[in-house]
Amino acid sequence: MSGDSKIGSQVGGVMRAVTVRKIGAGSASAAHAAAAMPSAAEAEPTARLIGLTRTIADQGPPVDTARVASLRTAIAAGSYRVDAEATARAMLDFHRGSPAC
Repeated sequence: MSGDSKIGSQVGGVMRAVTVRKIGAGSASAAHAAAAMPSAAEAEPTARLIGLTRTIADQGPPVDTARVASLRTAIAAGSYRVDAEATARAMLDFHRGSPAC
């Protein structure tokens, strides 16, 4: 290959031959930078997606506060019981990709 050369590299006292490839400034790195820049047609949808993402992130996760409060009360009172069978079934459904029953 043009621009390739073999040099020795010493690692842990052992000399190893490695291949080094020279890349000109106007070649792959410039092409990669040009490909990373969105076109004007892509910029508007991208900006909308970024705005939507920020809006969703600002809202925070959906939390059923009434359910959380009832679970905390049940745990504090010692009346909350774990249904191991239902938990195992839900875990298996989740990992299989099945909808919850």
